[in-house]
Amino acid sequence: MNAIHEENSMKIKAIYDNFGKTFDRYTVYFDNIQHYRGEIVYDCLCMSANPHHPQGFCQHSTGQLGRHNGAKIPFALLPRDCQLIVNEELRAYEKASL
Repeated sequence: MNAIHEENSMKIKAIYDNFGKTFDRYTVYFDNIQHYRGEIVYDCLCMSANPHHPQGFCQHSTGQLGRHNGAKIPFALLPRDCQLIVNEELRAYEKASL
């Protein structure tokens, strides 16, 4: 599965995997920049490996890029359920932008 990338839509900035250091193992940052207390932050999704499971986790947040998130990984290494959620998010953003 590939990430959705359309012109004039939100795009993925970076994807991190902290290899289970925290419950929200995966963090997907999007390219929309915000400013918070003089710092640049990005919208992101934080997810467990099984975000659709009743004991899984998926939450919108904001954060900063960097090694504190874990190792950068390509979209293809996200679990399939995480890929589905990211693509849903990208489609919803695109639809809201119309």
